[in-house]
Amino acid sequence: MSTSEERLTRLEQRFWRLEERLARIEEARPTVQPTLVRSQAPAPPQPQRPAAQAPPRRDLDLEDLLGGRLLALAGGIAVIVGLAFLVALAVERGWLGEAARTSLAFAGSAALLVLGAWLHERRGRTQASLAACGTGLAGLFMSLTAATVLYHLVPIELALVGAFVFGAVGAALAVRWDATPIGGLGILGALAAPLLTGAVDDAASLLFLAVAEAAAVAVLVWRRWNWLRVAVVALVLGQLAGWVLSAEPSTARGFTVLALFGLLNLAAGTGYELRRGAGGASASALIVAGNASILALLGVLVLDQSAAGYSEVASGWWLAGLGLAHVTAGLALLRLQPRNRVIATCLFSIGLVALNLAFVTLVSGVAIPIGWAAAAAALAVPARVVTRRRTLVYAVVGGQLLLAVGHVLLYDAPLDTLSQGHLSDLWPILAIAASAFLVARVTPAEEVDWKAVTDATALAAVAYGTVVLLDGVWLAVAWAAEAALLAEAGKRFAHRVSAAGAFGFLLLAALHALSFEARPDALVEGADPFWQALLALGAIAVAAAFAATRTIGLFPNDRVLLGFVSGISVVYLASIGIVSAFQPGSVELDTGKLTVREQGQALLSAFWSVLGVGLLWAGLRRNLRALRLAGFSLLAVAVGKVFLYDMAALEQGYRVLSFVVLGLLLLAGAYAYQRMRRNGPRLT
Repeated sequence: MSTSEERLTRLEQRFWRLEERLARIEEARPTVQPTLVRSQAPAPPQPQRPAAQAPPRRDLDLEDLLGGRLLALAGGIAVIVGLAFLVALAVERGWLGEAARTSLAFAGSAALLVLGAWLHERRGRTQASLAACGTGLAGLFMSLTAATVLYHLVPIELALVGAFVFGAVGAALAVRWDATPIGGLGILGALAAPLLTGAVDDAASLLFLAVAEAAAVAVLVWRRWNWLRVAVVALVLGQLAGWVLSAEPSTARGFTVLALFGLLNLAAGTGYELRRGAGGASASALIVAGNASILALLGVLVLDQSAAGYSEVASGWWLAGLGLAHVTAGLALLRLQPRNRVIATCLFSIGLVALNLAFVTLVSGVAIPIGWAAAAAALAVPARVVTRRRTLVYAVVGGQLLLAVGHVLLYDAPLDTLSQGHLSDLWPILAIAASAFLVARVTPAEEVDWKAVTDATALAAVAYGTVVLLDGVWLAVAWAAEAALLAEAGKRFAHRVSAAGAFGFLLLAALHALSFEARPDALVEGADPFWQALLALGAIAVAAAFAATRTIGLFPNDRVLLGFVSGISVVYLASIGIVSAFQPGSVELDTGKLTVREQGQALLSAFWSVLGVGLLWAGLRRNLRALRLAGFSLLAVAVGKVFLYDMAALEQGYRVLSFVVLGLLLLAGAYAYQRMRRNGPRLT
């Protein structure tokens, strides 16, 4: 290898070592040294640009905290306390008069503020200089308060102007230095000027407060000082409450002032949302919710203190205006900033609550649930457009429906007064049913569960409305008829909720019949009057048979189940008819020692036994397992009745008859089953 090549190789190795050392110093990824090719001179290396890295997060140093921040804060507090003691000592010994001590306080506070600003600008931005500025600014506000409230040396108008100037100076310094504590002192001090100077009742102080809040909101939104907005709005709302309680303004003046400050507070809550990526949703939500709540209460207080006295109509319109303003603000914010829907949804929800309260205040009676139900249907589409979140849509629409349902159950048609229901009570129930039906129709097809819930709500409202409209046996007949209609609707439109509703209405009709028209004790004592049991059970049997022909297969063997319901209804009706026909006093028969009731029970046992054997034989002939199971079930019931009831309740003659008839029929059934099973086709 030539000398020139060796020198080139050594220079190249030194270059790579220097490159790696520089990379380690700059915290860049080390560069892997390439393999040297000695046969030819390597190409000059390409310089690599180190990857940009975020500055490392600075850990909090205890020494910096104690020496830089806490020491400065403690020093500022000590200066303020020392000046206060000095002024108190001077007053006690008569060294200074009111004007002199006030002037001295102003001069000392201003000098401390100027000194802190000079140190921060010229000698390094330290926590000590910020503490000096904050101490001086706080001293200026304290001095202004003393000169105005304690000594009355400064007129209120001039004091407000001075407070505004001090606040502007503090805000300007805070913006320049990005110092939130200084900004808080300046802004909150300026806003608290009417309270500090005792000018809460003055009209000029309200104008000053409005101008100061507008300027403060602009600065806070610009600098993104998040939670300071909450303190500003809380301070303003507190002074508004004091003004309403002490000044007792007229209705027009009170509502005007509340509306003005409500808009300013709304701007403070939504200003962050208008800036893309500004954040601060928690503070904004707290502001808009607190502002709406306090304004609603203060509006009611204004009406209560007015000369005309409290008016529900005026209070309702105030709440309506408040709700409409929040809904409008939510929609406007959504249009201006469509990506940030948190505060827009919050505003929309607050407005909806206020409008609901206004509606309750302005109307009464059945109009309340009708209006709430109509609002649920009207909000189904707008709520989906505003929020674009299913859960929020369900909360809004479902909340309106629940309000309507709760009002109906508590006031319009309570459960304990259904028997005294009037036709007027039916309208809110029908409104709920119509609203739920419309909500289900505008719900997207993929939201199957929500569609099912709203359709089920509509069906439940129809069932409850039927209770309000009808009573007695006609209620059971109506429920059975509605079950048939739902079965037809489920079949025609392939609607599973309607098909399931048919089962629900049949169950309601059956429960009503078993509770009133055809109670289980009718198998012993008969039904009186029998025609009611005939109507109720006949309607159930017909409706179940019709539903069995129109079922859409909700679950396996649903057709068989409906057939069983129809058959059981017919058998139960026939059984009650047999017992009712042989009750004492029903017919005139020469029974000897046996009562007519015992004849009916013996015939009932025979009827069940014969019918059971007949069903078993029909199931064997047609190879239908359902009929065979029905026959076995009815025979089991007959056996249980004969051994448990007839043996104990009937006279000996009818007891013998019941056992003999049952035994013969059981033997016949067993013979038929075994013979037909052996010779016939395989049972399925």
